[in-house]
Amino acid sequence: MKINFVRIASVFHSYLQWKWRLGKMGKRVILVRPMMITNPKTISIGDYTVIADGCVLSDLAPGRGQDPKISLGKHCTIMYRFQCNAAQSVTIGDYVLMASNVLITDSDHVVESNGLPVTKNSKFNTRPVVIGNNCWIGQNVVILKGVTIGDNCIIGANSVVTRNVESNSIVAGNPARLIKKIS
Repeated sequence: MKINFVRIASVFHSYLQWKWRLGKMGKRVILVRPMMITNPKTISIGDYTVIADGCVLSDLAPGRGQDPKISLGKHCTIMYRFQCNAAQSVTIGDYVLMASNVLITDSDHVVESNGLPVTKNSKFNTRPVVIGNNCWIGQNVVILKGVTIGDNCIIGANSVVTRNVESNSIVAGNPARLIKKIS
């Protein structure tokens, strides 16, 4: 039996560094060198999930929204430079595969003509984001507020998802449109 000591060391290091900080961290989670994590107690990561270098997991509105705000399922593989912003909630199911540079956000900033500058305004337009089980999210995909993606979906590279995606669908484009159903 061949033992992969690098993987064991990575799992152990992730566990020691993040287990006590996150709201929930499942068994054998690998969280490699995140760029930024704000309010980690509002983040839940399921068993056997791997998140590569440079992720940003951001609670945009501490004290508001559901808990956990960012919930990643079991057995997910998330590649480099993943960014997830949540003011209300982002829920990602089990067995989800994400390529690099994916952005998921449940909110938009509020710009007021006679109000506070946008950089000082703590108001957001929010709606929860839900991604089902067994989905594949391609390179450079953006998933915006209020979107629900069903189970067994493929989101093509460089897509901007602005509306719900039915289960067993392949979508692509800007804005993302149905390419075909998976039988």
